[in-house]
Amino acid sequence: MTIFDKINFPNIFEKIGNARTVGLQLPDGLKYYVKEISEEFEKRGFETIISGKASYGACDLDTELLKHVDVLVHFGHSRFVDTPNVIYVPYTVNYEINPEKIKKHIPERNIAIIGTLTYAWKFKEVKKILEDAGFQVELKSGRGVEFEGQVLGCNYSCLRESKSDAVLFIGDGMFHATGAGIYSGKKTYAYHPHSDEVIEVETEDFIKKRYILISKAKMSESFGILVSSKPGQFRLNLAKRLKREASRHGLKAEIIVADEITPEIVENFRFDCYVNTACPRIAYDDTRRFGKPIISPQEFEISIGLKDEYVFDFI
Repeated sequence: MTIFDKINFPNIFEKIGNARTVGLQLPDGLKYYVKEISEEFEKRGFETIISGKASYGACDLDTELLKHVDVLVHFGHSRFVDTPNVIYVPYTVNYEINPEKIKKHIPERNIAIIGTLTYAWKFKEVKKILEDAGFQVELKSGRGVEFEGQVLGCNYSCLRESKSDAVLFIGDGMFHATGAGIYSGKKTYAYHPHSDEVIEVETEDFIKKRYILISKAKMSESFGILVSSKPGQFRLNLAKRLKREASRHGLKAEIIVADEITPEIVENFRFDCYVNTACPRIAYDDTRRFGKPIISPQEFEISIGLKDEYVFDFI
């Protein structure tokens, strides 16, 4: 199977309609194929302009390129925010699950299934397979996502008010599974279809590491509150509220707005600690890249005594 078997070009061309200039935005894994993809559009008379901007998720739209094209085709993700003249082209993979393997490693029989877009498209079929194996399966829709059971690194709303006894994440890696465990407060497992591996998710070490950063925040006197201007990440009102709370507690805080939140953006500022209101994964995944502690809004609230219980940040 090639990249062209995974992309429904006729459907894209139909959505483009009479547009002439088309912007193409792809995540790093698909940029390798951009020449071939662009040629498909040019064969049909479209003029293409390729975005060099990073594309980590559906909120990473190249809004600057969008100003100069008739339509922007955003590959690899499903719609997260409604933006005119943007066509989302999800990228999925086919896979099989091993229900007996899952049954052997998960004693709970009432489970909720979740996963990223890459896998969630097949969840109705997966649900039936697991039910035939003896599970009671909860599959719910979340806010702002395309498929039932779909989660984002910043959105676990399909688990809100879950009646399940445990959560089964189907997909790659452990980040989303860890987030689901913290968000839901339930026993959580990760099943990786391609390695046929079931892993029980441990959230304790993750939370311990976060509390070390919270301790550093408690000793800080000045805070840079980071805001991303990206669609879907722009939480300026939250940043303003956190700044007011900092002032109320005798702390100095300033709001810093940038498109991409990177260590290079903040390294010239002299704040003791940074509070990230942009994509939550920046604080959770990229902590070691920053020279100063970077914490979530909820962790900041814990550090100044507004919250007691640890909660995961989500948009």
